[in-house]
Amino acid sequence: MAETTFPDIETLTKLLENAVLKVMQTTAHMGAKYLKRHSREESDGTPFYKAGSRDPLIVGSVGFTGEANGMVYLYMEIDLAAQIAAGITGMTTAELLTADNADIIKDVVGEITNMTVGTFKNGICDLGFQCKVTLPTVLRGSQLQVEAVAGAQRWTFDFEAMGRPIVADLFIQEDNGA
Repeated sequence: MAETTFPDIETLTKLLENAVLKVMQTTAHMGAKYLKRHSREESDGTPFYKAGSRDPLIVGSVGFTGEANGMVYLYMEIDLAAQIAAGITGMTTAELLTADNADIIKDVVGEITNMTVGTFKNGICDLGFQCKVTLPTVLRGSQLQVEAVAGAQRWTFDFEAMGRPIVADLFIQEDNGA
């Protein structure tokens, strides 16, 4: 039986690009565009601010574990998240931006992140690295920063939807049984 080689960054980029664009189109009914990938050295923990994001932000995260381990964070501005939620729920962005409906935006971001990472994970599984996703977590805030994880490779990916940035922050490592 031939040993399977862990996916290189070009393969991971295609998998994540496909996942984000597919979920945005099919679920959010909105076009998105892949712009650029940044290396770990280029990511100082705040790649979304470099992409032009403004506070406050909302961040969805979903991990995956198994023969490939990692986490994907999806960062976007609250206003863009409300526009995405409006496209899914049929509510207006004004309705969604009220305090009474804050949980709807949070739920939509969690689901968009879950579907994106699920699609990405399926691509990794198709390459021979079985893994499962974790439950989504959603954070809101300002001046957000994620530190690098020891032993994990890190890349960030800039996307754009409705003229505003979406940044996917990928941490990944192969499980070598240690």
